Parts: sequence; C-alpha cells; structure tokens
Amino acid sequence: MKDVTGSVPSVRGSLRVASYNILAGGGERWPAIAAVVAELSPDVIALQEIEDPLPMRRMADRLGYEALFGEAPRFRHQGVLSRVPVAAWENHQDPEAWPRNSIEVELNLGDGAHIPRVRIHTVHLTAAFQRRGRAEPDRLRELGAIRRQAEHRPHLPHIILGDFNSMAPGDGIHATDFLGQLSEWRRNGVLDEVGAIGPVPASVRAMRWWRDPDADSAEVSEVARAGVPRLPWLVHPLIEMVPRGETTDALVSALMPRAAVRSLADAGYIDCLRRTHPRSNSFTCPTYQPAVRIDYIFATPDLADRLVACAVAAQTGRLAELARRASDHFPVVADFDLASA
Repeated sequence: MKDVTGSVPSVRGSLRVASYNILAGGGERWPAIAAVVAELSPDVIALQEIEDPLPMRRMADRLGYEALFGEAPRFRHQGVLSRVPVAAWENHQDPEAWPRNSIEVELNLGDGAHIPRVRIHTVHLTAAFQRRGRAEPDRLRELGAIRRQAEHRPHLPHIILGDFNSMAPGDGIHATDFLGQLSEWRRNGVLDEVGAIGPVPASVRAMRWWRDPDADSAEVSEVARAGVPRLPWLVHPLIEMVPRGETTDALVSALMPRAAVRSLADAGYIDCLRRTHPRSNSFTCPTYQPAVRIDYIFATPDLADRLVACAVAAQTGRLAELARRASDHFPVVADFDLASA
C-alpha cells in the first residue's frame, strides 16, 4: 500500500461510512451528487462508476475531503473520499480477477481511539443481469480476491462496501412493481425494444439522468441506457401475463443470485443493515422504482459490535427528490462508535 505521511489526527469518537453508485460517470448530475453527499456528511464514502476523476476531485475540494481515484482495468472506475487521515492506500487492478477494481484504504483514527486503524475495501461486482445466475461465479471470484487482500492484514478491523449486484439471503424484492414499470414504459414507447429506449414521457424526462445534454430533450442519453437493465426478450410478454403481488415476487426472489453476498456472511462478516434492521426491506435501487438491495456495507465483528446505525439514505423527503435526480442508486450509510471503551 502507498504510505501517506501527515500529522497525527485527534481522536475520533465516531465514524460515518457510506457507499454510493453515482451511475455512469455522473455527467451533468455532479451538482446533485455533491448535494446528496454534503447532506449525508460521511467521514468516508466509496463511489462507484467514476469515469473522469476531475469532477470527483472538485467535489472533494468543495466539501473538504481527500480524494482517492482508482482506475479500473477496463471501465467503471471507483473513488474514495475521506475526511479521516489516510495512513495508506492502494488501487488493486487485476484483469484476471475482475473487470473493475478495488480500492484499499487504511484510515488513521488516532491512537486514543478504541480502534485506532480501520481499513476500507471497495467493491463493484459484475452486473450482467441478463445472464441471471451465470454471472454469480464471476462475483464470487471478485469477492474472493478482495477477501484475500484483507487477509494480508488480519489484525486490522475492516469494512467491505460497495455495489455487489447480488442479493443477500433472506432479502425480499419488489420484482413485479419494477418489471411492471418497465412493461408500462414499453407499451408507452419508452422502451422500443429490449435494451433500447425511445421517446420519453415528461414524467420520466424530469429525472435528469435520462436526458442527453448534447441532444434534443426528447432523446435519452447513454446514461439512461445504463440505468435500465437489459432483460431477456421473453421477460416482457411474461410480465403482461403474470399478476403483480407478493406471490409472484416470492417466486422471482427464489430465482435471484445470492451466493456472492452469502459468501461474506459465511466468512464471518456482518451485514450492517441487517444488524440494525433485521427484517426491513430497504431497497437501494433503482431510485425511480425501488425494488432490490444490491449495495452493502459489511464489517468485521469487532467493528460491527460498535455499529450504531445503518440505513439506505435519502429515500424520503426533500433529499429523496434530489437523490432521484442524482443517480439510479440510493446511498447506504453506517455509523460506528469508536470511542475508547
């Protein structure tokens, strides 16, 4: 890891950690993204789907963060912003392990803290929902590489967080509401065909990430194409035939891939949201029709014992409207009490 020199920090009694997928580089949505981050005010935040590091660094400067940018081998880079002194950090690139990357950051919380050093490992696992369960071995391989990185320093408490593109065992899903929305858009001409988007109604154009700033307002940007999953052609006629409701959701849920998230739980990591909300359906995406949780903050047991709160943020009120304009994911936030015992 790259050692970072600096003054010894004052003792921190708490640590707020967040994860946020900003969707396809942020584009013209960076002001909204920055407003969401400022409102949440995390001490450290992992950002997925960075394309150009410059707007991330500008946001960091305005909000008082140190910015770390990690380039991926192929696409969809990651970043970390930290207000906590960074003792060392490293960007892991391994094209044989994953198409993206992982940033490892060691935070210096002060020698007087009960836990003076904490490591962060960021993830953005393979999506490929059109491949259904066949992509889960890729996600397992990618998580396995990150766990091996963590094992190099087993004495340090750490957090693994980011976009897992996989569901946790026991989590529910609002599949029929989401698929029904896609079906409605298809009938109305929003989705001309599988993976293609046509004219967009006014209510959808109001979500800024649908608009292409360099084209007519009726056209849809490539960002929107990234925000709407590509589904097998058979899905759309099936949606018309299958009734919406909990029974159908349960059937769809049974088919969803869960092995990747289960592998962390089996390795002893604690799902912070489930620790604080054992039965809550707290969906992280998509913001236009919340249906599933695929963004997580996992902690080692020593950190999880000091977990105060964890939630999917910005889902209601004024901040929710801002979050819907900023990205197709809601951020996830966790608070830890690290004061001396």
